[in-house]
Amino acid sequence: MDIVIAVLSLLIGVFISYYILNKKLLSLSEKNIQLKTTLEEKEKNYAEKLEFVDQLKTQVNSDFKTLASDILKNDRDKLKVDNSDLLTPLQTQLKSFRERIETITKEQIEERTSLKEQIKSLHEANIDTQQSAQNLTNALTYDNKLQGDWGEEILSSLLSSYGFKEGVEFDLQKQYKNEAGEKFKPDVILHLPEGKDVVIDSKVSLKDYVDYMADQSNEEALKKHITSIETQIKNISIKEYENLEGVRSLDFIFVFIPIEGALLLALQQKHSLFDDALKKNIMLVSPSMLSMSLKTVNFMWQTDKQNKNADEIARQAGKMYDKLAGFFNDLDKIESQLDKTKEGFSDARKKLQTGPGNLIGRAGKLKALGVKSNKEIGE
Repeated sequence: MDIVIAVLSLLIGVFISYYILNKKLLSLSEKNIQLKTTLEEKEKNYAEKLEFVDQLKTQVNSDFKTLASDILKNDRDKLKVDNSDLLTPLQTQLKSFRERIETITKEQIEERTSLKEQIKSLHEANIDTQQSAQNLTNALTYDNKLQGDWGEEILSSLLSSYGFKEGVEFDLQKQYKNEAGEKFKPDVILHLPEGKDVVIDSKVSLKDYVDYMADQSNEEALKKHITSIETQIKNISIKEYENLEGVRSLDFIFVFIPIEGALLLALQQKHSLFDDALKKNIMLVSPSMLSMSLKTVNFMWQTDKQNKNADEIARQAGKMYDKLAGFFNDLDKIESQLDKTKEGFSDARKKLQTGPGNLIGRAGKLKALGVKSNKEIGE
């Protein structure tokens, strides 16, 4: 009996244990299912969040790239603006500098071209002069009058080639008197600025020079050629052109020898000839030597004209300044008169309208007392 009870108790305990364990197992199974479901949901949520993160990452990357691009673009635009602000004045200065360089270069080219043309003209004039001299020498040799006219023509041509005008910058064969009343006709009187004059004589005989050139063994002709020049120097010094009335001559006179070779030959044979002439205040000149002097005279005239223009500009500027000062004085007077007029108008308005006891106020009082009127003040 005890065994049966023990077995039954054991079976009951086993059953109860099985029941409890089975219940727990069912509970655990349910929880497992719940946990599994929860895990699946969490995994699903995680996957969704992961996908969202990926999308967000992609969007952030895209937005960052767009933002970076915008920033770079804005920086480039700002840099362009800043560079434009910095470079525009520099470009303007460079443009101005380039234009100035181009202007200076153009002026230099024009000056060089002008100088080349003057040198070319001088060279051609000298060649023409020498060629003409050689061609005409034989015809002029034995006719002193024709020879003198020819020398004057060469001299006049040289003067004209430098822009000098007869009757303005120089006079040709104009008659003058000295203090004794004697009459003289210098070949050329070249006028300088400030009333100074240069006398140029061209009456040197070339007959003996031509004879010597035809036969260079003819020493006698060579001596006569030198003597002819010395004689002309003496004759010129005796005439004392510097004492002619109306002539303000410099301290020396030019003796013009129209053929270069004629003067060079004489100077080679007698080295003291030039100094001897200078002692008598006479300067021997050939076409090329005279050309250099004429160029200097031409420069003097140009400088004188520029100075006169500058003086005239200064004079006109002074007049304009005086007029401007007078204009401002008149404006001050007008302003003062306007101020007085304004003050007078203000006083009149006070008496009429705004001041104590003004007329409009008095008229209003009269109207208030019964004075009839068809209009109101201000209509």
